[in-house]
Amino acid sequence: MNITKLTFAALTAGLFAAPAYSASITPDIIFGSGNVNRGFTVATSGDLELGLRAKRRYTSPNDQIGVGIVQDGAGNYLLDSTGQTVPAGRSLWSFDWSINSDVADGSDTLDTYTYQIAVDYDGSAAENMQTYDPLGAFENSYVGTNLTGNGGAGSEAPGIVHSVLGNFSTNNVAQNSVNLGFLAGSPELGAGQFRVSLTAFLSGTEVASTDINVFVDTTPPAIPLPAGGVLLVTALGGLALKRRRKTA
Repeated sequence: MNITKLTFAALTAGLFAAPAYSASITPDIIFGSGNVNRGFTVATSGDLELGLRAKRRYTSPNDQIGVGIVQDGAGNYLLDSTGQTVPAGRSLWSFDWSINSDVADGSDTLDTYTYQIAVDYDGSAAENMQTYDPLGAFENSYVGTNLTGNGGAGSEAPGIVHSVLGNFSTNNVAQNSVNLGFLAGSPELGAGQFRVSLTAFLSGTEVASTDINVFVDTTPPAIPLPAGGVLLVTALGGLALKRRRKTA
């Protein structure tokens, strides 16, 4: 683990509004019936809501909050492959993402913003972040509104021109569940530590972002805050704000 990333993460933790851990999303899990609505790491900006969670995909989940999700108190997702059988070309874990562009009344539809998902392909302390548009041609997205119930979404086929199809201009909720094995060029990720982020932009400016840290067959390291840390935060100022980190 890169100690510089850990140090900056610890020093800047108090400068940001904390994300909601082990949270639910609005309105529900719409991409498949029976999926429980919990265990998300949720960021909000006004009426915009972004959610991410990691879950053990194979085989039958058996943990404290369902669907293969285990979170610690810092919001890290902890996955154990013991006794699990994973098909060739698939990863032990998947991530679920959710975008709600207007939790209040749905009037700000999905096309109000643009979006980016970034996935870490490197299980070491280093990061190899690969990005794509979750509403673009790469993957299906399941769309609905604030009134869509559990599993009640329609699927938008990839490669369709969104402005012609109209789903992103008439809906405010989009979701999907993605296994790492689905992603182009993704290695068959085994043990290690990984990060996934979901970001929304308005006219090219970032307005909200949520990210999750996934630990497979390993645990997050402790992050001691050195004496005088508060003063050091003040001295580092804007430099600390620009650092990215894997750990919460």
